[in-house]
Amino acid sequence: MRGWLWLALLAWPLQAAVFKYVDEQGVINYTDDAARASPFSPEELDEFDPDPDKVKLRYTASGNLYVINELTAPVTVTLQLDRSQGVTSSQDLARPILVAGHSERFVAQVAYRGAGRLGISHQFVLGAPSRVTRARLRPPFAGRFRVSQGFDGGYSHHLPGNRYAIDLAMPEGTPVLAAQAGVVVEFVDSHVGHSQDPALRARTNYLRLLHPDGTLTLYAHLQPHSVRVQLGQSVAAGSWLANSGNTGFSTGPHLHFAVQRNDGQRLVAIPFTLDGQVPTQGDWVGG
Repeated sequence: MRGWLWLALLAWPLQAAVFKYVDEQGVINYTDDAARASPFSPEELDEFDPDPDKVKLRYTASGNLYVINELTAPVTVTLQLDRSQGVTSSQDLARPILVAGHSERFVAQVAYRGAGRLGISHQFVLGAPSRVTRARLRPPFAGRFRVSQGFDGGYSHHLPGNRYAIDLAMPEGTPVLAAQAGVVVEFVDSHVGHSQDPALRARTNYLRLLHPDGTLTLYAHLQPHSVRVQLGQSVAAGSWLANSGNTGFSTGPHLHFAVQRNDGQRLVAIPFTLDGQVPTQGDWVGG
């Protein structure tokens, strides 16, 4: 007897322990306290994480399994089955699946003949896996600014996605420029306000560019409603993307900047230079 196929959504493991949950009064809450959130089936968030609902699975009555990617960037998707007995598939479901932006990709014809329901969940990471380990870029600004937190900074740069990020103290409204030619694949600029409460990590304005070598650059804590480009737009190095700000989890006006690559499992930060200079904490960078 053919069982039901149940498709469950699971976002890629995030890079910061911030949780969103709806309490017994129906109020949406954000916290970094896992124990506080756990009774309410929380969703773990990252301040720079794409909307998990934009990548989903579709299963047809004829047994065809598809991945739908509503994001601008390509994504690498992996599937997890909650059981293996009784499952047949026309393709190896353990292999990562690369899905272009704004597209739907056929994965396999899947059948299940067993007791209960088969659960298939999925995880995804932006971009295609890349082997780039170092980048040489122009500064993402004009003028000179001081590095207030450098690589592996003890305050907040200690996770795989931001270990090689930098923070640049700069006035709100400073033009943020593309550090390399690329395509605008993601941005959020609707959040207002800042706090030192880690729960506000998920309310940070940011923008990502995808570059020809597969890396992505991240520009964060942007001024509300300041993005000057469109999703899918190709930009040249030095193009004005947005303005720096002070949004989300922030102690003061600054630009958070990082270069990331898809390592096959998640986005990880990689070291970089700006006009040949390693951006070390306390140093001034730029022309």
